[in-house]
Amino acid sequence: MIWGDKMNEITKIEVQKNNKERFNIYIDQVFAMGISMDTLVAFNLKKGDIVDKKQIDAINQEEYDRQAINQAMQYLSYRKRTRKEIKLHLLKQDFPEAVIARAIDYCEHLQLIDHRDYMISLKNTLLRTTDKGPEIFRQKLLEAGIETDLIDEGVQLYEEEQPIDAIVALAEKIMKQKKGPVSKVKLKIQQSLQQKGYRLDTIYKVMDQLEIEQDSEMIDKLLQRDLEKVYNKNQKKYSGQHLYMKTVEGLLRKGYQYDEIRQKLSESGIENE
Repeated sequence: MIWGDKMNEITKIEVQKNNKERFNIYIDQVFAMGISMDTLVAFNLKKGDIVDKKQIDAINQEEYDRQAINQAMQYLSYRKRTRKEIKLHLLKQDFPEAVIARAIDYCEHLQLIDHRDYMISLKNTLLRTTDKGPEIFRQKLLEAGIETDLIDEGVQLYEEEQPIDAIVALAEKIMKQKKGPVSKVKLKIQQSLQQKGYRLDTIYKVMDQLEIEQDSEMIDKLLQRDLEKVYNKNQKKYSGQHLYMKTVEGLLRKGYQYDEIRQKLSESGIENE
């Protein structure tokens, strides 16, 4: 405990047993605080120094700031971080915003935080290890708190460095996983590419280069299966011509061609009556 406004003498400074980088400070023979070597050096503390409450408060504040700085630097040691990411991390450690701001300023002074470097690094990682498009990259930068001008620059670089051939290859891979009418497969490919972060203008260019073909026998089997499902479902509500039209509408929504549907209905003995 500290002793009001009177002058107090540092009577002992000892290295902590479990951490040689930290020191115990005794004032008037009583343990006062534990501090880091950085704080000890910053205040040039030594046995016999006389300190008042204002100085002791300053030492405690410096030590608290050092704790936040150490947490920030440890967090930075794993990978590049933004100011926002560091702030959120330190807030979870219950540091006040003023202390966090000083810790971030300290890290920036040491050039440990560089938003452009972060953007470039994330761009390279996503391009090298994922099949994600530029809009996913944009979203990640936004979430990390990167400035708008850097985001725009990064997205432009991302698009320039991502070859269209790679996106076409991705679309072909998606196509092989989709079965059904050509129009439905096209729609599924477009939706998948959008979900992966590709813009519509890029998707249209890719779709122009795709050759989407489906085995006619497989399509015929799928149409028969879907016809039975749609017909049986609608049969519970409709009959006659109404049932016929509802079945046609349901199959059209699934991407089948009108002529194919009419032929399959005829083959199945379902007439427009």
